[in-house]
Amino acid sequence: VFSSLFEGVRQRPFSCKDVPLVDLQQCDLGRNSTFKLKPTYDASKHSEDETSFLDPDQTWSAAGREPLPSISDEWMQSESDKKLITPKSDCNQHVGTGEKQYMCTVCGKSFTIRTDLTLHMKIHTGEKPYRCKYCKKEFAFSSSVARHLRVHTGEKPYECQFCGKRFNVSTTLKVHYRIHTGEKPYKCKTCEREFHDFFKLKLHVRTHSGEKCFKCDTCGKGFTQKARMKKHMMTHTGVKPFKCKVCGKQFNCQSNCVTHTRTHTGEKPHACVTCGKSFSRGTDLKRHNRTHTGEKPYSCVHCGKEFSYHSSLTDHVRVHTGEKPYNCIWCGKGFAVSTTLKIHTRVHTGEKPYKCDICGKNFAQNTGLRLVHTGEKPYKCDTCDKSFSSLVNMKKHKRIHTGEKPYTCSDCGKEFADSSSFKNHLRVHSGEKPFKCSFCKKRFATRTTLKRHNRTHTGEKPYKCDVCDKVFGHRTDLKGHMRTMHTGETPYKCSSCGEQFSTWSKLNKHKRVHTSDEESASA
Repeated sequence: VFSSLFEGVRQRPFSCKDVPLVDLQQCDLGRNSTFKLKPTYDASKHSEDETSFLDPDQTWSAAGREPLPSISDEWMQSESDKKLITPKSDCNQHVGTGEKQYMCTVCGKSFTIRTDLTLHMKIHTGEKPYRCKYCKKEFAFSSSVARHLRVHTGEKPYECQFCGKRFNVSTTLKVHYRIHTGEKPYKCKTCEREFHDFFKLKLHVRTHSGEKCFKCDTCGKGFTQKARMKKHMMTHTGVKPFKCKVCGKQFNCQSNCVTHTRTHTGEKPHACVTCGKSFSRGTDLKRHNRTHTGEKPYSCVHCGKEFSYHSSLTDHVRVHTGEKPYNCIWCGKGFAVSTTLKIHTRVHTGEKPYKCDICGKNFAQNTGLRLVHTGEKPYKCDTCDKSFSSLVNMKKHKRIHTGEKPYTCSDCGKEFADSSSFKNHLRVHSGEKPFKCSFCKKRFATRTTLKRHNRTHTGEKPYKCDVCDKVFGHRTDLKGHMRTMHTGETPYKCSSCGEQFSTWSKLNKHKRVHTSDEESASA
């Protein structure tokens, strides 16, 4: 569409002798953090066919934009150029007034001077005459390639006067300043949440609309950000252009490489202003801040429940959809959350990566390690006030009060209050005994039975009576001992005669008296 319209512009290259070059001269960054534009002329450093442009959209100063140098209009003489520009009078008469006399015939945008319009038209033509010498990426403006080069050189000429953090672009510094000042000029019309960066507001708005404007050409997956789409596309190409200088590990995006490097240096540049805790990634600090503010910006469309993190919302939604995308390679069991699969896999591998510094015991989950010696029981039953070390155990306990038994055996109809008891019961019908003793190769249907059996080989007696210090190999033996020798408790009652016993095994032994009496009577 635009090929014929801008034919004249593309056919006529402008050399350095026609247009003054732009030299970036850095001023005292400690006081001003400003770049000034200095018009120079040096045709010897450039080829005859090279074109040099200024970027009209570039903000050269953190405080404001420096005025562009005066450039003669004589270099735009082709008829096609003139057709694209609609001046009302001479340009120089209106620069001082700020009046925009030059209009783009494609999109209607107006400019004060012709050079700005000519630069703007590259957006429509797609012309990119400037190329990065490192990665060959092409740019429409010389200033854009100058900015991009800092990605490779690591140059960060703009320094924050508050915290000393440096940036490669002045506009990024300007946005960063608002973190210190607390200024948040951009507000969401839907939820009235405020942002210090317009780009972040733009991304946030898409959480309400669900809009994913950027799609992967290979698999069709949608993204709210172009950068995330580009990062995703590298999973298809396998390209990893960023390399760790310490260990040589390669990454598909620079931010991941920078974050990884901090595992070597131990650097944690992102500090919480509330509690002082430091983080290696800005996103981790952002997530952490919500523990102080209580902010929960993500809400479930099904039930309205709110979450502090988007990942938590994604996991929760699967409760409604029933989706279980994570499958165990050992048994095929599906899970809604990847971390739950990771923990489950340890059932098969026997891995227990968390070791207690006090007793040397290993645990499959961090929660077990954290609570074993502290005695901490943060979860309390609202019916009987009994406390538990884990939320799962509390939920299981509450079914004692409600009588809920959500797990039903399809073979015999027996119901169970918890999934582990239900699974153990199913093995009664299937005959499955997946747990094998490493000493004698005997197999068992449950892990607890195997654990108890192992003590016959090791002689371990981990259960100790607090009253008389006697030790036992099984918890049930300790309980029976306490009732028989110390408390006198007899919770097991015979349904035939009403006699009570301290242990279930003693009740079973007693029941034989009644069965033998019945057999004698029938004889």
